[in-house]
Amino acid sequence: MKKLTEEERAAIEEQKREERIRKRRARLEKHAVDCPHCGKSVLDHMTKCPYCEGELKPRGYSPADEAKMKKIKSVLFVVGLVVAVAVVITALSLRG
Repeated sequence: MKKLTEEERAAIEEQKREERIRKRRARLEKHAVDCPHCGKSVLDHMTKCPYCEGELKPRGYSPADEAKMKKIKSVLFVVGLVVAVAVVITALSLRG
């Protein structure tokens, strides 16, 4: 088995580092779109351009319906209340 010199080892590490950077950049570029106001590249989930403050419509995203969100909050409140009552009753019954 051939031993690598320090320069060869450094070259291999540099290649690995460049490959990681290339992969990271490719992942980000998948989600990049051009701002319709200023033309600069922004991520597709943003609602406001960080450069020109223009409004953006996020790709693949639509805000939840107000009524649906209100119903979800109400259900979660009731579930949380039931859990809290169950914990208090269990604690009191274990004490007694």
